[in-house]
Amino acid sequence: MAVHDLDKAYAIHAALLALFIQEHGGRGNADALDRASGLCEAAVDAVNDLESRVAIRGVKSLAMLLYSDDGHLGIAIGELHGVHAVRLQIANALSAFRGRLELLESRKPSRPEIPAVVEPKQLRVLVVEDNRDSAESLRRLLELCGYAVTIAETAKEGLDAAKSIRPDVVLCDIGLPDSDGFSLARALRKNPETSAARLIAVTAYGKDEDKEQSKKAGFVLHLLKPVSPGTLLRVLEDVPQAAKLADA
Repeated sequence: MAVHDLDKAYAIHAALLALFIQEHGGRGNADALDRASGLCEAAVDAVNDLESRVAIRGVKSLAMLLYSDDGHLGIAIGELHGVHAVRLQIANALSAFRGRLELLESRKPSRPEIPAVVEPKQLRVLVVEDNRDSAESLRRLLELCGYAVTIAETAKEGLDAAKSIRPDVVLCDIGLPDSDGFSLARALRKNPETSAARLIAVTAYGKDEDKEQSKKAGFVLHLLKPVSPGTLLRVLEDVPQAAKLADA
C-alpha cells in the first residue's frame, strides 16, 4: 500500500464533522468555506488513495454549495430540499471517507491469515492491481509461500509504495484507474530508488503491440491473466526459467 497518515486523516474527518455542525450553511460564508476547503486539501495530502480522494473532493464541492447564498437552491433528495439535501450528501460523503480510512487501516500492515508454509524469503513483492479480490488472493498465495507482500491499487499508490519499501519484484497490472502500468514501469525505472526492482506485467493485455510496449517500458516478463499459481511462483524463484515457460 501507499504511505498514509491515517491518524491525521481521522483528525481531519472529525474537524470537518465539527465544522458542518457549527456552520449550518444556507448563506454566503467565506470563512467556513475556506476552512472546509483547507481541511479537504489536507485530507488529500494525508491519504494517497483514489476512493478517499473522490469522497473528499465531493465534500469540498458540496461545501461550495452549502456556504453560498443560492448554491443549494433546487437540490432535492427525496423529501429533503435545499440546505437539508446538501447536508445529507455531505454526511454521505464523509461517511464514505471514514469507511475508506477504516478499510485502509485494517489492511495495514499486510499479514498472512495463516502462517506461511515455508520459511520466510528475503524477497519483497509489490502487487499493483486495482481489482481488490484478485490482489488479496495473490497476497494470500505469496504470503503463504513466505514472501513479504504489499498491495497498491493505483499507479500513484504503486510508485509511493515502491519508494517506501524498495521491492525486489513488482507484479503490475497494465490497466489501472489513474494511469497505466507502462507509465508506472517507466517511472520506476527512472527513479534510482526503485530502478533495481524486477518488473513483471500481469495483465489481460495480450496483443503483440502490448508485449512490445511492455518490454520498452521496462518489464522483464509479460504474463497473461489468468496466471497459474505454479507459473507465478516459478517466476519469483527463477525469472530466466519462467521466461521460457511464458514463451512456451
